[in-house]
Amino acid sequence: MKILQITNLKKCYGSGENVVKALDGITMSIQQGSFVAIVGASGSGKTTLINIIGGLDQATSGKVVVNNIDLTTLAKDELTIFRRRNIGFVFQNYNLIPILNVYENIVLPLELDGDFVDENYVNKVINVLGLRNKIYCLSNQLSGGQQQRVAIARALVTKPSIILADEPTGNLDTKTSCDVLGLLKNTSKEFGQTVVMITHNNEQANLADEIIRIEDGKIV
Repeated sequence: MKILQITNLKKCYGSGENVVKALDGITMSIQQGSFVAIVGASGSGKTTLINIIGGLDQATSGKVVVNNIDLTTLAKDELTIFRRRNIGFVFQNYNLIPILNVYENIVLPLELDGDFVDENYVNKVINVLGLRNKIYCLSNQLSGGQQQRVAIARALVTKPSIILADEPTGNLDTKTSCDVLGLLKNTSKEFGQTVVMITHNNEQANLADEIIRIEDGKIV
């Protein structure tokens, strides 16, 4: 089953002779439950692409269909709700709330949406990610790798259609990067999640089920 379908996606900045085509006719699809790496150099368009998939940016033209919903047809408020319920984000800088402990950071998306907290599922995620002994710690008491585990847990708890990981190991050392990527891949299989990761690192991309390469706003 296709969880994501992108058709002739374009994103342009400026106009006339000064137009810059960040994305230039991207067409691709991703199957549910797969782990996909989007690879490209800085300025290739990969971050723009993942921001549009996640509803953080709007396309100039084309279609982005996530879980049978065309994001390009949604109003701003509708897109915000859809993103909160269907997209999980794992950022390079973790984006944890400093005054909340690990458990509170993990369940925050559910509480913001007024949703029921499935304690059994949350505890399973915590155990799989090896965070059981850290749930009462604040983020400044954790290593970088542990903070990224919390970010992955937070992305998983809403059971999103897609998890988008934007250079998730950019601030980690080599060993910790390998550990985090292994966890990301294992949890995607454990919970049947679709993961789309952007990276400039070919070695890390090789851990994915599929690699999509982007250059100058086009798939190559």
